[in-house]
Amino acid sequence: MENQQCIQEDEIDIREYINVIIKRKKFILAIFIVSVVTAAIVSLRMPKIYEITSTIQLGSVSELLIKNEDAKSIMLNQNSLSSIIDDLNLKIPLEGLQKGIKISDIGGTNLLKIKITYPGVDMALKINDAIVNPLVAQGQIVYKERVAIINERLKELYGAIKNAEEDITRTQNLIIGIPSSKESSQAEVYLRTIILQNILPKYENNLTDLRNQRNDLQILLVNSKEFKIFDAPIKPKNPVGPKKQQNVLIAGMLSLMFGVFLAFVLEFWQKSKK
Repeated sequence: MENQQCIQEDEIDIREYINVIIKRKKFILAIFIVSVVTAAIVSLRMPKIYEITSTIQLGSVSELLIKNEDAKSIMLNQNSLSSIIDDLNLKIPLEGLQKGIKISDIGGTNLLKIKITYPGVDMALKINDAIVNPLVAQGQIVYKERVAIINERLKELYGAIKNAEEDITRTQNLIIGIPSSKESSQAEVYLRTIILQNILPKYENNLTDLRNQRNDLQILLVNSKEFKIFDAPIKPKNPVGPKKQQNVLIAGMLSLMFGVFLAFVLEFWQKSKK
């Protein structure tokens, strides 16, 4: 009996709630329509937001010439961003520009992905260039200086290798020519042969060491990477915002909830007066 009574009371409460909604449906509908129309108008009047992405390669010679985190700090430096705002005459505060710039690592590589979000595709491209180009240009100077040092050392090694090869050839010829010398005694010939044979391995070891150094530097140059724009930004055709349909949908849902809430408040207010 008690359970049936509780069920009946619940059914009565639900009916009362539905009756309130039906009674105030015009009021709820009016709030819904006003909210949806307002959201649509506001979304249409909001500036179009564009997103562009680019990827840069950080230079390396045996190791990164600049670490990923340091590169991010340079590109997001407040003084640099303030200069970009002034140079491009951007109508946006520093904090707004910072929020529109996202820089992320591409795992396990020396690549950085830059994402720029800004109301205006042409200006977004200019902001990307203003952030990326100085870092790439300055980094490339450091890279070329390091490569020039390696090439200079390679030039020295090529000369040293040539000299070492000549020393070995000359020593081998001396060893071969000693027995045919008529002016030297047998003891002198034997002594000179022993001395030259002891010197020859040192020349050969030196040559091997020089060649190894040359090979290591050549491999270093082959595996080195310069600073460059790995993927240039592409001008997008469509904006990423504002999301008009999403804004209208959210506004509609919230307005329905708010309208129902106000309807119950009004109903309670009227009943309390009576």
